[in-house]
Amino acid sequence: MTKSEFEKLLKLAGGIARDRDFYLIGSQALRGVCPSIPRDFPQTLEADLYPRHHPEAWPLLRSQLGRASKFFRQHGYYLDCTDPGLATLPEDWTERLLPYRTPRTGGITAWCLDPHDLFVSKLSAAREKDRVFLRLMLRHNLARVSLVARRVESLPASANERHKMLDLLRQLLVDSRSDQKLSKAK
Repeated sequence: MTKSEFEKLLKLAGGIARDRDFYLIGSQALRGVCPSIPRDFPQTLEADLYPRHHPEAWPLLRSQLGRASKFFRQHGYYLDCTDPGLATLPEDWTERLLPYRTPRTGGITAWCLDPHDLFVSKLSAAREKDRVFLRLMLRHNLARVSLVARRVESLPASANERHKMLDLLRQLLVDSRSDQKLSKAK
């Protein structure tokens, strides 16, 4: 999804939900720190948006802008109305949200996860696509490992789960460094 596509989707979502503020919790949340997401990041067709003040609008958003919508069939991208309560997020994540609003969003704001909170959320999910994304975040210096580790420690998860996440974090750091060496060798 391009920046202009994201902005169009956000503006439409605001009009449909009659909400000026949305949580942005997926990979598009990088827009809070880099409006132009680096080209080597995997392309995504969806934006994980959720209305902050009118969550009851999510069924309407899903029907009009979701994966099964006419909008998706016409434009090739969609809104995934994802409840932030379903994501694994560190304590106080709402205090670190970053606003994304441009003239093309029509006054609608996407409140983006802080990159370290986004990293923790994707680290918790640990799908292969998340691992690729996280290695790229490390390569582009979009997250500090020490801060991610502290946020993992703040999760309301078992010690075993946190330990697994920290092991994966260490492995991602090693993989990211290997990826950088390979890129420089080419």
